[in-house]
Amino acid sequence: MTGAAACAYVHDVSGDRFDDVDGDVWRCPHDAHADTDYCVFHQPIRSLPERGVSAERLGAAIVDVVESENAGENRLFGAVCPGIDLEYAVVDGETTHPIDLRESWILGDVECYNCRFENVVRFDGSVFESRAVFEDGSFAASASFTGVKFRGPVSFNLTAFRRWADLKDATFRDEACFRGAAFEKGLFGVGVAFRGAADFMNADFDSVANFYDATFERGGLFSSATFRGDAKFTGSDLGAPVAVGTNFVDDPSLAGSGLPYSDGAIPETCLVLTSGVCVGDIQLADATAESRILVRDVDLRGDVELRDLAAGGDGPVTVDFRNVDAVSGVIEVAGDHAFDFGGSVLGDVVLEGAASAEPDLERFRFENAVFDGFDFGAYRSLFDRLEWRLHGDDGATPAERENTYLRAKNGAVDVGENTAAREFHFREMLNRGRSYRRAAFGGEDSDRREADGRARLRFARKWLSNQVLRYTCGYGERAGRVVYASVAVIAFYAAAYAWLGVELTYEGPLAALAFSFQSFNALVLGIPEVSTPALGVVVASEAFIGPFFVALFVFAITQSVGR
Repeated sequence: MTGAAACAYVHDVSGDRFDDVDGDVWRCPHDAHADTDYCVFHQPIRSLPERGVSAERLGAAIVDVVESENAGENRLFGAVCPGIDLEYAVVDGETTHPIDLRESWILGDVECYNCRFENVVRFDGSVFESRAVFEDGSFAASASFTGVKFRGPVSFNLTAFRRWADLKDATFRDEACFRGAAFEKGLFGVGVAFRGAADFMNADFDSVANFYDATFERGGLFSSATFRGDAKFTGSDLGAPVAVGTNFVDDPSLAGSGLPYSDGAIPETCLVLTSGVCVGDIQLADATAESRILVRDVDLRGDVELRDLAAGGDGPVTVDFRNVDAVSGVIEVAGDHAFDFGGSVLGDVVLEGAASAEPDLERFRFENAVFDGFDFGAYRSLFDRLEWRLHGDDGATPAERENTYLRAKNGAVDVGENTAAREFHFREMLNRGRSYRRAAFGGEDSDRREADGRARLRFARKWLSNQVLRYTCGYGERAGRVVYASVAVIAFYAAAYAWLGVELTYEGPLAALAFSFQSFNALVLGIPEVSTPALGVVVASEAFIGPFFVALFVFAITQSVGR
């Protein structure tokens, strides 16, 4: 301080927010401004213009006090600012004490574009009435915005937080943009409320991103974000729709994502994490979601925790984990929520509540998923009720579905789950037969509209072989079908013998059946005698078919035992 009169401003510091300040009252240590009773930071609102207190004047004053050797001058509690202009400024003090603007009132715009803060910055409890821009700047030390109320749009685009960024209990009433921001030591957003759009596109979280108990009234966009620590949304309230931010260049990952993106929004989606990397965990326990949660095309190296998900809207929530590499952790599937794992890698994931979940293919989608360590045996009851189907009416081609079941079979074999492997092999071959049929006989949805006659004939033969295996032995997975097919063949020939009036070696009402049974088992019982060569050909044909069914039965039994 100089010899000028001291500022008459006093501030109540008895609350918990000022537990580092001695006493219950803080007195401003700065010199009074001009011929007034208060310093430049505490002038009455009505007197700001006439006394030359502007955003530029406040910015320069902040730089001056920070560069002072008196650490106490860094405290600016309860400042009243018409705005703050620190564009391209370097705020680097002689001491390491914080630039302390706790419980201040900033009336006009905050222009801190490309500003570099070297000291700790504290805005705890402050109110920003207008626009606040911290774009392309940096906070070399911690930045604390605990309990701050941002009533205008806020932009931290391309801002680097070198240390801890604290948004605890902060409120953003308008759009909050953190595109391309870098959080090198973590983001503490416990209880933060985003009343407008929350845009973290391309943000980089080198440590934990903690949004515990946060509120996203209009959703949150995390497209192309990178999480090198945990992404915690535990207890969050996720609203819709998601605002992309039309005043910025659209993210290329969204342009080719197939999302219903238009006019700066993705409708009916409350949380988007796409095309990003998450080294830590994604925690969504006890969250409330208005609509769909989209976690797509993410390189997920940690676990997922999704329990007690509550629907904030009228209907159930769809949780979309498509093309995620890889999904592990705990996911509760209770309730009416839908889960889409199409194209993802399912590892050591625990599906809580699967035993009592309603078996509905509209709720569980595994199209084209890869199963790497997934325990099918733990959820056999669920898949039994789904009839081991992994697809719904989604328009996929038989070839695509065949590939889905091939991957599922291989995953089941890897974990030694033979029942699942058997069922998936059956559906793999079933869809292969449908592919042959499309290629052979064409149709509006055929992939071979211009196939030549020879190719069609080849696929027709493959389809016929496939159907024979399907109905006679269930592709080697249904040994009982061999028995039923054998009985059908014996009954057919018995009817033929009775209709032809064959002279049988047996008597009685079952004579034709006994004759057919002997012919079917001619390899063991010998061919029965017949009176004409033509009848001998018919009997020989049945004797020829019989051993094939015996071989099919042995094959089916062997494959079942082998699994």
